[in-house]
Amino acid sequence: MAYTPASLGMLSQSAGPLGMSVWYYDTVDTNATVYAIGYISDALKRGMQKGDVVYVRIWTTAVPTTSAEMRTAAATANILTAQYIHLVLGISTAGAADLTNGLAITITNS
Repeated sequence: MAYTPASLGMLSQSAGPLGMSVWYYDTVDTNATVYAIGYISDALKRGMQKGDVVYVRIWTTAVPTTSAEMRTAAATANILTAQYIHLVLGISTAGAADLTNGLAITITNS
């Protein structure tokens, strides 16, 4: 799949001369696809900068579109399969983000 701008949102932004922002992104793409340089193509336009944090949630078949879909049983529809924390390493001259490979957050359901 391709990058979906509507699935990227800002969670928080700190003030100050250098500040930083925390973002979230929901997708069905693999982590390797997400951290490929150029994937988040509108990073500069959205206000991303070096050092920002991006939480990525990876879903099985589709990204939930309603709050009701987020309240289903663990193994029902749109299953959350992985989550990663990435840092923005840089912004290309074209305005795309260069993300770290990501720190995996283990998801289990025992």
